[in-house]
Amino acid sequence: MRRLLGLLVIALALAAVDLWVKLLLPTPDWALHQRSNVWFVGSCLLLVAALPLARLRSNSVTLAAGIFNGGVLGNLISASDHHLVVPNPILIGDRTNGIAFNLADAFILTGNLMLMATLIALTIRNRHRLPRSSVVLRRLRRRRASA
Repeated sequence: MRRLLGLLVIALALAAVDLWVKLLLPTPDWALHQRSNVWFVGSCLLLVAALPLARLRSNSVTLAAGIFNGGVLGNLISASDHHLVVPNPILIGDRTNGIAFNLADAFILTGNLMLMATLIALTIRNRHRLPRSSVVLRRLRRRRASA
């Protein structure tokens, strides 16, 4: 329960920072990105699907999931408030030779990379709990034996 609360606090804090930046920085018309209803539903599912990660006994996984969810939540809230249009006020370059993004995008990317790294580390640390045999391993062993 403590890790779930931590995940939610991190997510809410980062979403608030993202929304504050979107409010303060002007966004040119070309950097407003229209999202679909499918994107909205998929983002809601991602938000909910990341919550069980807080049950894992790893503070680093909880932190990574909180960062990821903060980005998803930030984009969801801004899209909800602007008819599924997400502003991207951070500009590098210009319209033709640059990129536009928001802090939520950076949080999603960072959280995703951290989740991959921390989940791999957690799996390796707990590999003794994994089954010694699986369908995939048996097939690999059969191929090696027949080769």
